[in-house]
Amino acid sequence: MPLLPALALLVLAGGFFAWVYYRREFAVRGRALLLAARLLALAGVLAILWNPDVPAAAGRAVSERFVILDASASMSALSTTGEPVWASATARARAMAQEGARVLVAGAEPFGAGLAAHPDSLATLSPSGHESVLAPALGTAAEAGAREIVLVTDRRVADPVAVAAAARRLGVRVEADSAVAAPAPNLAVSRLVLPAAADSGRALRGTVHIEGRASDDSVDVVVTVDGRVAQLLRLPAPAAAGETTSAPFVLLGSLSPGPRRVSARLTAPDSYPPDDQRVRIVHVDAQDAGIVLVSFAPDWEPRFLLPVLRQVTGLPVRGYVRAGPNRFQAMGDDGGAPGAPGGTTGPPGPLAVDRAELERRIGQAVVVVAMGVDASEREFLDRAAGRASGLAVFPTDADGAAAGGVAAGEPEGGEWYASAAPASPISVELGQFLYGGLPPLSEVLPVADPGGGVLEVRLGGTGEPRPALILRRAAGGRRVVVVLARGFWRWAFRDGEPRDRYRLLWGAVGGWLLGGESATAGADVSPETWVAPPGRPVRWRARDIEGGEVRLSVTDSTGAAVLDSTWTVSPTGVFATPALPPGPYRYAAEPVDPGESGAPNAADAVGPPGAPVAPAPAATAGLFEVESFTREALRRPVEAPRLAFGLAASPASHRRVRPLRTFPWPYLVVLAALCAEWAGRRRAGLR
Repeated sequence: MPLLPALALLVLAGGFFAWVYYRREFAVRGRALLLAARLLALAGVLAILWNPDVPAAAGRAVSERFVILDASASMSALSTTGEPVWASATARARAMAQEGARVLVAGAEPFGAGLAAHPDSLATLSPSGHESVLAPALGTAAEAGAREIVLVTDRRVADPVAVAAAARRLGVRVEADSAVAAPAPNLAVSRLVLPAAADSGRALRGTVHIEGRASDDSVDVVVTVDGRVAQLLRLPAPAAAGETTSAPFVLLGSLSPGPRRVSARLTAPDSYPPDDQRVRIVHVDAQDAGIVLVSFAPDWEPRFLLPVLRQVTGLPVRGYVRAGPNRFQAMGDDGGAPGAPGGTTGPPGPLAVDRAELERRIGQAVVVVAMGVDASEREFLDRAAGRASGLAVFPTDADGAAAGGVAAGEPEGGEWYASAAPASPISVELGQFLYGGLPPLSEVLPVADPGGGVLEVRLGGTGEPRPALILRRAAGGRRVVVVLARGFWRWAFRDGEPRDRYRLLWGAVGGWLLGGESATAGADVSPETWVAPPGRPVRWRARDIEGGEVRLSVTDSTGAAVLDSTWTVSPTGVFATPALPPGPYRYAAEPVDPGESGAPNAADAVGPPGAPVAPAPAATAGLFEVESFTREALRRPVEAPRLAFGLAASPASHRRVRPLRTFPWPYLVVLAALCAEWAGRRRAGLR
């Protein structure tokens, strides 16, 4: 808090307190002392908020030098000398601690924001943080009186800009210790691209991507299915750090129905093993047909909508884009073409189907999303998607809109801005939808009857409102969404609020499409993502159990129980369980009868090690993975000069001062003044 506002507040509050004691309260003895006690408490609080630098007590040793030890996972990598970087870093931290510096550990739990550690305890710690974030630890050190901070890190810092901003704001000197051993070259399986669903008896095609720096000219990768070696690949090694090489592969052997664990792993260990393997879960002949997205015309929308639908619905989602008159290219898990990771506009790859096969797969889907629909595709869509309980149509003209049962005119170009969300079946899910800052949509199909509109747009932000989406019920109870505007992908293309609005909108639309008929018989529980990142809570999606309770049992690869408890599902159909160590897991879930007793979200959810889980009647079961991969060791080290701030000033130029908040006596003064006023008022007969 600035000084002048604090003084002004003290004067105004002091005048008010004096008016209360001398005009509103009974005249009692010692009221001047009571007023003084209240003013002293207020002054103490304002002083703590102001937080000025206070000279340290004369003759008392105050350490102004702090060491922030980076405990992120990349610090466990081997150095060029063959020993872990962590060993070199802890040795440097202990050496500086012996010279009088205080040590803070940043990155590993429970040291996330930077907590003090005794030098002798460093031997018991291990680098376990999943991201090297150091700016919060700078704030902790500055609060404790630091004037000079040394970063003991491999310089693979995720927030160098935030570190610089914190150093300037806090007025501390920061430098990176140059004696920490440099990490050895590292290779990683940066991506494994596979479809989320496959058919038995058909070839399974995917792509492996390798990133990093290697000493050899080639790299060997082994592909396994459920732990059995399926193929050995040899790829050219990346030419330099930051570059990527890739190779396609085909699994010709038939896969049995069910979830299959496919992994790609480097055969030769390197300096950082946790990123040497990537895993994907492929559902073969899934009973849950899920969602099929097909794009008949070139558009950016499938690239962004496909992963959103997969995340918000928890269903298998297959995507196809037209690559020829009778050829449709399959899309990868992230919305890109499996053979061309840069997007969906590359040349047709091997993962393609003809029109007859596409019609068969659309016929098995619960929800069909059709983009680029015009007069030439209307008959095909009516025939193929006749049994789907949900249909989303992105028309390009009036005939395409008619496929969704909406009469529309010719498209009108221009910049159309979202302006309002009328009352609709998804108004609750949309909540307080924010319109400001959203990029404009490119064109809109006008309709004569705007009934069922979900989102309104205006030309230039000021024109006549037009519906951008319409929800309607067709014959037989089918739910139909007709998207009359183009260019929603522009929202997802922008980070921050626009991308969040995109996810919110299509999450609500996807939920409404699935509301008419469940994709499975009864309730269904599944992870939001079949391969979860390390160190984060595992999020689950429960369909048809919204607001209820679900019994969830999780076992590791040995069959030992790691989770067995009852959890409360939120009204939106999601819940989260604690983070799990990397590895494969199996789960079984069933809804809990409201009449049964349970302890939702019980603290004793983790069972005893080695305890087997008794088979239970479960509504759903399957497997998921918590992978060990992080990009920590692939991040380029920040140059040491970029982590040096305020070094022009000499350490001797700093006065031996500490921030006021680091002393205990201001808090004691405030508490003593409050207690004295309270006791004095009671003795004087005041309330």
